[in-house]
Amino acid sequence: MSREYAMSRVRDALEKSDGNVLKAQRLVMGWLEKDHSLLIGLAGPHLQGIVSHAVNHVAGGGALEAGGKKAPSAPEAQKQTPSKIDPAAMSKSEIGAALMDSLQGKGAAFGESTPRPAAKRGQASQGHIDAIHQIAGKAKPKD
Repeated sequence: MSREYAMSRVRDALEKSDGNVLKAQRLVMGWLEKDHSLLIGLAGPHLQGIVSHAVNHVAGGGALEAGGKKAPSAPEAQKQTPSKIDPAAMSKSEIGAALMDSLQGKGAAFGESTPRPAAKRGQASQGHIDAIHQIAGKAKPKD
């Protein structure tokens, strides 16, 4: 029921914005703050990924306390993601906060269960270094 309702509200937003996708997105975002059925309808298929990301983020030490200090790390036994999460056990405010963070680009993309590893700086391949030298006009003499 809530999925059909959410899709009908998205169609309403597109009609009200004369087909302008960006205006429709802004309209739906505004409605999400007051309409929890719409929020659940849109977020339902993605809750597993959202919750999994939040648990992994906190377990990995990425969470900060109110004063900007790093939160204490969870014990090793608590760092494993549960195999099944029950969204019905979460409050609407927890679901809404996680969804809004994800939609605003503050969290991982939908469906990601773990954060992507950061690229290590200074570890370019030799082929990449050679290509940069050639572009800069400093090609190595061939043996």
